[in-house]
Amino acid sequence: MKYLIKQKIFSLTDSFEIEDETGQVVITAKGKFFSISSSQTLYDQRGNELLKIKRKYLTLLPACKLLCADGSEWLIRKCFWPFWTSRFTITGPAGELEINGNLWQHEYKISRNGTPLAAISKAWFSWSDTYGVEIFEPSLTAQLLASVIVIDRIQHSGRNSNLDD
Repeated sequence: MKYLIKQKIFSLTDSFEIEDETGQVVITAKGKFFSISSSQTLYDQRGNELLKIKRKYLTLLPACKLLCADGSEWLIRKCFWPFWTSRFTITGPAGELEINGNLWQHEYKISRNGTPLAAISKAWFSWSDTYGVEIFEPSLTAQLLASVIVIDRIQHSGRNSNLDD
């Protein structure tokens, strides 16, 4: 399934709309304006909470937790080495996932034990951050889409993101 993640331009918080292949908004991600924890919440079309993205404090490298509605927790961490790539790990109930990408080309792949779970591509020329995401593992859709938002927050902390509060 293919999705398009678009950051809202005129928003005081990090807010995103996620569209499916037909162009229908299926998930929204809303941040809070006055929030100490700099969290975001993902909602489905009916307004049901899918998960929360919360910044993890007191870490050497940037990290965020995904708190799912089913009670499961996922931890996304930026990897330190090697410097010339953009790497993250996701630890959760589905095991350890890896996000490998090229920061300069804005292309990422999420995999588990070498099996691709998602492919991510950032649009070069758009008014707001826009990502195309193809998901190969439908059972992890919310977590994989939230991971793209976390990558955006971490890669753009300091400008247009509430990760660096």
